[in-house]
Amino acid sequence: MTDATCLELAALAPAGAALHLRPGDRLVRINGLPFSGSAADLGARFAAASPLALGFRRAEAEFTLLAATAALGRWDQIAAPLPADAPRLQPEALRNWEVMAAPDGRYDLQPVPPSILSLVATAVWLLQMRLWGLAAALTAAVALALMVSPWLAVAVHLLASVHVWRSGAAYVRADRRMRGLHPAATLAARSESGAHAAWLALHPRGRFLFARVLPEPAAASA
Repeated sequence: MTDATCLELAALAPAGAALHLRPGDRLVRINGLPFSGSAADLGARFAAASPLALGFRRAEAEFTLLAATAALGRWDQIAAPLPADAPRLQPEALRNWEVMAAPDGRYDLQPVPPSILSLVATAVWLLQMRLWGLAAALTAAVALALMVSPWLAVAVHLLASVHVWRSGAAYVRADRRMRGLHPAATLAARSESGAHAAWLALHPRGRFLFARVLPEPAAASA
C-alpha cells in the first residue's frame, strides 16, 4: 500500500444514512480503482458520470455500493494508505442490494429498487419475497372484484401492482423486522448470489434467513 489521502465520513447526510453508511467509513475506491483526493475531486467525478461504484473501508473490511451523489455526509480528508489494485468495476452492470440482519447472524436481502417483477407479476413477487399475507390479500381482492366484473378485477390488480412496486421494499422491511432483522448495509453486486457473497465476505458466520436447514448426519455406529 502507498500512503496518500482518502475521504472519511465524519457525519452522515440523509443520502448516506439511506445507504446505511456510518461515520468513520473511508472512501478508498471509485469503480474498483484506488481513489485519493478531496471532496471537490469526488464531486467532479459525480459531475462527469453517475452513479459511481464507491468502495469503502470499515475497520479491516471493504465493501462497495452504488451512489448517485457525493453528498453522503461531511467528508474529512485524512492520510491513509491506498488499497491494492483491483479490477475496474462497471457501475451499469451493478445494482444495490439492501441487507437486513439480526444479532444472531440471520440475514436477508432485497434489490433496491424492487425488481420489475413486483410490477409485472406482483403475486409471484410477493410469494418470492415470502410476503404470504399480502399475496393472499391480493388474490382475495382480485377474486372478489372478478365476481363483480372482469374489468374491475383488472383495475384492482393494476392498482395493487403499482402500489406494491412503489412500496414493496417497505413491506419487506416491515416483515423482516417482525422476524428480528433490521436494515444493516447496502452492497452493490451483479446478482443476488453476488450480494450473498459480498455479505458473507463481511460476515462469514452469516446465515440466510430462508436457507434450507439440512439434518445433521447420524453418528456412525461402533
